[in-house]
Amino acid sequence: MTITIQHIRNATSLITILGKTILLDPMLSDEGELPPIPFTHHFGRNPTVPLPVPLETFEHIDAILITHLHFDHFDKTAKKILNKKTPVLCSPEDHQRILSWGFENVSSIEDTGHWEGIDFIRVRGQHAKGSLARFLGPVSGFILSTPEEESLYIVGDCVLTDPIKHVFNQYKPLVCIVNSASAQLLFRSTITMTPQDISTILEISPSTKVIAVHMDAIRHCTTSRKALSHYIEQNQLLDSVVIPEDGECIYF
Repeated sequence: MTITIQHIRNATSLITILGKTILLDPMLSDEGELPPIPFTHHFGRNPTVPLPVPLETFEHIDAILITHLHFDHFDKTAKKILNKKTPVLCSPEDHQRILSWGFENVSSIEDTGHWEGIDFIRVRGQHAKGSLARFLGPVSGFILSTPEEESLYIVGDCVLTDPIKHVFNQYKPLVCIVNSASAQLLFRSTITMTPQDISTILEISPSTKVIAVHMDAIRHCTTSRKALSHYIEQNQLLDSVVIPEDGECIYF
């Protein structure tokens, strides 16, 4: 199996698997076109960097995959410019809202699903610990696999919980995309994974290749590519972790 991942920006990627291209969590607005993230100390507009590819890039996709509906994962530009007939795969909690935005072919994945030869397993996540998780709403990850039994785990905006550790222990995915920016709200509440969580993942599943994203684009993310790269080097994880630049393609 060949997997190509083009990291676009933040949590947005183009994933090509079995010859099908899936747009993940589209934030397609240009620099400064989105408001500040609420409940943070950061009052500047987002994103902080421009889109690295032209919008025409997204005319040639086969499906859209959504982990949750925060505006840095499905923004106003994506709602406006994406073809409304494109299949959208999402969690059941997000199904009706995506339909209300005019998308005509929306399929929710409760536990498992199948599309164009690709099997999907939904992994329920937590966007934070404790009661803050309820406030931030539901978020999911997805495992994509093919008949060759190699898999890609899109973790989503999740903190590292025991159920997610169990997923890594059970499935040992070939590749995982981890939002590892240590995003924080007020009172230093961390709502995504951190560099230390990458170390834990690789202790559980040493054969997994980690694609670390969600950095240097949204103001409440406190881990930069530079800081993560230093951590990865110091902890001798260079062979296991890729930190792509915006627009960069990675091949497996």
